[in-house]
Amino acid sequence: MQGPVAVELEDRVRVYVAARRSDGKSYPAFVDVAVDDPTAVLGVNEEPIMPLGALGTFDDDGIMPACALNVQQELWLYYSGWNRRVSVPYHNTTGLAKSTDGGKTFTKLFDGPILERTPTEPFMAVTPWVLRSGPLWKMWYVSGLGWIDVAGRLEPVYGIKYGESIDGISWTRPGNLVISQRHVAEAIARPCVIERDGQYHMWYCYRNSIDFRDGKGSYRIGYSFSEDGRIWRRADHLAGIDLSTDGWDSTMQCYPYILQINGQLYLFYNGNSFGQTGVGCAVWQGQLPKP
Repeated sequence: MQGPVAVELEDRVRVYVAARRSDGKSYPAFVDVAVDDPTAVLGVNEEPIMPLGALGTFDDDGIMPACALNVQQELWLYYSGWNRRVSVPYHNTTGLAKSTDGGKTFTKLFDGPILERTPTEPFMAVTPWVLRSGPLWKMWYVSGLGWIDVAGRLEPVYGIKYGESIDGISWTRPGNLVISQRHVAEAIARPCVIERDGQYHMWYCYRNSIDFRDGKGSYRIGYSFSEDGRIWRRADHLAGIDLSTDGWDSTMQCYPYILQINGQLYLFYNGNSFGQTGVGCAVWQGQLPKP
């Protein structure tokens, strides 16, 4: 149950996740939880909410939810599509699907991706977080920075960039990193952004490229703030959450997703082993950081 994406429906919160088939391919399913208590499970849907792509398309090896938002009477779902590769382990890009039945099933808007590699971004463009601000759509997404060899194993390095759109489909992407890396082997992923009182708040996860599979370099949840959504100051110590002393999220916390319910902030996230231990939920206490 990897990469939770939570959306509030009329009588419940639906949490989309990436499940795994026996052949290792990921597909999107969902879990329903109570609005007043997101730890109370109301139901589980293990069936795919949309099919994998046709052979040779960008999502024929896997689909992972990234961000959901209401657009008029539809629910739009941005998602990451996966392909296996020969020179590197995989390649992924971003697709878009919509639901007209309350988020039970989705239809892809296109057979191809809406975010793909470009001349100045040659590796990947995935896992966007999208906000609508008047006529403008704002997006923070994960961009590949390269692959490095770590003890004979190729590992991806990536960071967070920013884009804008007038329709949520075609995006202008300046291409600059908005969250600074602490070192060249650091990977930063899964941005989620809210705007309150004229300030933007972003949570994400970051890891080293060495010993990051439940080791010392594994994912932690970080935080940054911004006045305009383009220039950010990193302040991971204000993320509001840290590893547990033991249990399901004691070695890793990753893939955060922020949801506001009745003015309260909830953080859905994965724990150890990139989500093999399940999905957790934390509630923000007190005021948001005012750095």
